[in-house]
Amino acid sequence: MAQLLDFENEKYEKGYKKFYPSRENIRQNIGKKICFVTYVDPHRGYFTVKHGVIHSIKYSRLFLDDRNNEVDIRSILDCGIEI
Repeated sequence: MAQLLDFENEKYEKGYKKFYPSRENIRQNIGKKICFVTYVDPHRGYFTVKHGVIHSIKYSRLFLDDRNNEVDIRSILDCGIEI
């Protein structure tokens, strides 16, 4: 997994620590906030950090914010969880 997020210096990732999004880790941390990156622009290197609260997981789909948002955990490039 690439190191895209800077948990010590960046404004939006401060207060988070490195998190590996596996099924077991997600089940143990239901209700906690995470930040993650799923896409990096290959030409410019830009990426967007998304935030959400872990609701549940089914197969490889991570459901966030009362099942309103979903993400495939296989597409997460870098992830952090709130301390």
